Amino acid sequence: MKKWEEEVDDLRVKRRDHILEAARTLFAEKDMALVTMVDIGARAGVSRVTLYKYFSSIHEIVFEIQIQIMNEISVYFEIDGDGEMTGAEKLTLLLYGWYNLYRDKPEHLRFIAMFDHFYRNEFPSEDLRKRYRDSMANRGAQFKHAIEDGIRDGSILPTFDPALLETMIQNTVIGMMSRMATRGHLIHKQWGIDPEDILTYLLQFIAQFIRVKPDTSVFRLTEVENR
Repeated sequence: MKKWEEEVDDLRVKRRDHILEAARTLFAEKDMALVTMVDIGARAGVSRVTLYKYFSSIHEIVFEIQIQIMNEISVYFEIDGDGEMTGAEKLTLLLYGWYNLYRDKPEHLRFIAMFDHFYRNEFPSEDLRKRYRDSMANRGAQFKHAIEDGIRDGSILPTFDPALLETMIQNTVIGMMSRMATRGHLIHKQWGIDPEDILTYLLQFIAQFIRVKPDTSVFRLTEVENR
């Protein structure tokens, strides 16, 4: 009996994951507002009744995917051997974690952009708001700790408020990267500027702006001017 129950639980987990994967595929193909529960059920190959056994609304599915994605991208902000680095150096590495994410997983950034737009006015329920808040707890801790370390070791300007600076950096970078992942190809077509160069410029700007002793040579101004 115990083995049978374990097999049933395993089947439920696999079916739930399959539904979420089908939904992620659909959201990558078309706008979030155009996807329905019927679409997801059809793509996953499950009946409407079965689908609602796992998720009571499309909002639950969207929030589950958003939380999954935020968990998946956390690996881009892990630093090895950070004890030998200054706070400014740690922050720079964390910033370039966003750049690597943009190159490796642009679809994740496009989903985040859709999520932010779709829920720009309010959360669909208080339960989902709390669940999302709990999933985001300590999400920017590495950035805040790097800033605090930098202020202590003298590599980052002491005039900054660590919590405010961390929040500003995260929202600025996410906003820019989401735009580049969504419309970067059009910006490149219209203006002839590579979206990766725009992102690199922003990350370099932030990394140097916060330093006590910035190195402006990293901006490679002549390269941009002569393009």
